[in-house]
Amino acid sequence: MIRLADGKSAKELDIKAQEMGIPGEVLMERAALSAAEIIREKCLRAGLKSAKILAVCGTGNNGGDGIACARMLYEWGFETDILIAGKEDKLSELSKRQIEIVKNCRISCEITDADSICEKINKNKFDIIIDGIFGVGFRGGIEKESPCGRLVEAINDSDGFTVSLDMPSGVDADSGRVKGAAVRADMTVTFGVGKVGIYIYPGKGYAGEIKVCDIGFPKAAADETLFPAIAFENKDLAALLPPRKDYSNKGDFGKVFIVGGSEDMCGAAYLSALAAYRYGAGLVKIFTPSTNKQALQSLIPEAVLISYEDGREELSERTREVLEDQIKNWANVVVLGPGLGRCGRSEAAVRTVLEAVNALEKSIPLIIDADGLYLFKKCEELSRGRKFDLMEDGKKARDIVLTPHIKELSELLDREVSEVKEDITALARELGESEYTVVIKEAATIVAGGGSKEFYVNVSGNSAMAKAGSGDVLTGIIAANFAARNVNSFVNTAAAVFFHGLAGDAAKERLGEQAVLARDIAEADIRIHREKSIENNHSLRRKD
Repeated sequence: MIRLADGKSAKELDIKAQEMGIPGEVLMERAALSAAEIIREKCLRAGLKSAKILAVCGTGNNGGDGIACARMLYEWGFETDILIAGKEDKLSELSKRQIEIVKNCRISCEITDADSICEKINKNKFDIIIDGIFGVGFRGGIEKESPCGRLVEAINDSDGFTVSLDMPSGVDADSGRVKGAAVRADMTVTFGVGKVGIYIYPGKGYAGEIKVCDIGFPKAAADETLFPAIAFENKDLAALLPPRKDYSNKGDFGKVFIVGGSEDMCGAAYLSALAAYRYGAGLVKIFTPSTNKQALQSLIPEAVLISYEDGREELSERTREVLEDQIKNWANVVVLGPGLGRCGRSEAAVRTVLEAVNALEKSIPLIIDADGLYLFKKCEELSRGRKFDLMEDGKKARDIVLTPHIKELSELLDREVSEVKEDITALARELGESEYTVVIKEAATIVAGGGSKEFYVNVSGNSAMAKAGSGDVLTGIIAANFAARNVNSFVNTAAAVFFHGLAGDAAKERLGEQAVLARDIAEADIRIHREKSIENNHSLRRKD
């Protein structure tokens, strides 16, 4: 598991380490050494034993990291220039110390203005450009027409392989926001722990390949630091998806009940059912209109079908009774919404499900997706007799998982889409107070709430998954996780999101980024998935 820091927790970790007796100079030297070793390895693998390297540094401690990194590369035989953008009286104490060291080592180091550095970048060819302008403490934005903005654009326009230290300059470590200009790195070497802002968009799009380097923070300091987020990595897969016990039967792996599929929309229910089976559920039933019966029996004969013939604007008393009985006496997990539609009959089904789940003496997980989210909001008075409000405190009575994309989330929260997208991490922190577990489906999906103080940032997956039905597959995986491996709402849901992304990565590897369909994601074998790396690519040139 990866712990992800924001600016506050990164500073807190640094302070705790120093309080434990590790000087700031030592941490800076370790950070610089880790980055220098990675850059050296890149150069040697590319056959550039005498690479020309430029370190562009700011006046803060991030600049000190850059100065020290360049010094080490110089001592290893690389041609290195160090340019510091700013004024001498703005230098941090650690940066002053690094400048003193490089001068004692007779290494060229110049404090100058941003425009002069731009001119040097434009007139010279550098194999590597080290970005040490701003680090995790950066807030606000860089105006594109400002001297600093022009410097950032000069770095971006150069042919050199750009390595950002800790954060790409211009990217907010807390939120990943970019206001104005930001360095588009080919690689970001971040120190101690990952930073939230380079694992979510838009910041992730500026970070390039991410390397998290151990620089000697004590474990005790990390354990005492309150990090806002976590992420899973491939080595967590064995614990999150353990082998099935030999002595078992289908009942041991749970019963998933899917309420979904309106006329001409049975595909969503099928994909959710397929994914639930593929990810371990023992039994799956689909509650759907009779017009879907033949298609679903053909597509997924393993699933049990309960069909009804009610009109689009009503749900008969008999059908309600059947629906209530399945929830009361059969289901371990209920999925509400895939392909359900928004007609009167669908609204009646949602009301019936909510009433039945709320009436149960013991909790069963309820996963709400797609049209189910819209109708859940409409049926807000059924949410334990109070107005539906994700921000409202309340005693947790049910495992309820909501899986909205950004537009659906804006509707749930009665906010504009632009407001929701402005700072996803701030919203995730708010949702941490929610009794619901909320999956914010984005290019980098976030899971929040469910009683967890941290939010989860997903690092698996790719753009090949941006296809109709992908979300229905995710819903089925979440359901299977509750049915077959019930731990707690937050962990089950975050693990399912991780599996979904790994499956997308495996499907892309097999089919390419254009051809992947939602069912390919459901059927991909994530256990044979291997972490992708660009280490075998010896080119140091930007591939824009």
